[in-house]
Amino acid sequence: MPVMFQINGKIVPESEAYVPAMDRGFLFGDGVYEVIRTRGGKLFHPELHYARLTQSAQRLRIPFPWSLEELEKNIEATREAAGTGEHYVRIILTRGTGLAPNIDPAHAPSAPNIVLLVRPLELPSREQYEKGFSAWLVNTLRNHRQALDPAIKSGNYLNNIIALMEAKDHGADVALLLNSDGFLTEAPTSNVWIVKDGRTLTPPPEAGILLGITRGLLLDMARREDLPVYEEAISRETLLEADEIFLTSTLKDILAITALNGNPVGDGKPGPVTKDLARRFHQFVEPD
Repeated sequence: MPVMFQINGKIVPESEAYVPAMDRGFLFGDGVYEVIRTRGGKLFHPELHYARLTQSAQRLRIPFPWSLEELEKNIEATREAAGTGEHYVRIILTRGTGLAPNIDPAHAPSAPNIVLLVRPLELPSREQYEKGFSAWLVNTLRNHRQALDPAIKSGNYLNNIIALMEAKDHGADVALLLNSDGFLTEAPTSNVWIVKDGRTLTPPPEAGILLGITRGLLLDMARREDLPVYEEAISRETLLEADEIFLTSTLKDILAITALNGNPVGDGKPGPVTKDLARRFHQFVEPD
């Protein structure tokens, strides 16, 4: 199945997909993005991703010119060119092509650049779900909300990249980041949850996190089913003493962390609460 792009309305294969060298997303990371997956051949909650995309764009004062209906129409046209099957869709919006390599947005008076990337959907393997991931609590801190707010899903991912490299140096699959106050925030591309004494906890927005779509759906499900799931500040000590840890994201759903800093979490296998929530979530999002 080919990888297809749509660049400012033109659908092209990967070999012909280019943006100008003066594009501000390339030069400065001056842009935002979203990733949507399909389930059963249909976009999964595009309205939630559209809301977050436009909110991120507004924070950067970049106008997004499409309505939700126009976005869906353009995605479907690109998906049709990419062939049948389940898809990964990445929406990239940059401030546009600059007149000069100057950070001042006044040097980008033209329209924003919009790129759609459609490729076959690749999910973690059954073995990875059964084994879980290893994590490392890194020394790299999450961006402060008053510096570069993690709630903005921007193309500037250096904080996450540096953290992931640090975790990889220790042989771990993912990094877990604290904020400057010493509380848990998230992983580079996932929200983090812990289970302690029968309660499931995830950091609140004020910890400095991206409000994940899967995170929000899981919280909604938990509230509907009256489950002991809460948004609470999680200290380093509480994290290290967790009975279970798991991640949520668009491309992972719910995936266990079974080792932290080289030590097993619980018995070193996905825990009962994690497995139960994963089962419930699957039924919640794919009831048929």
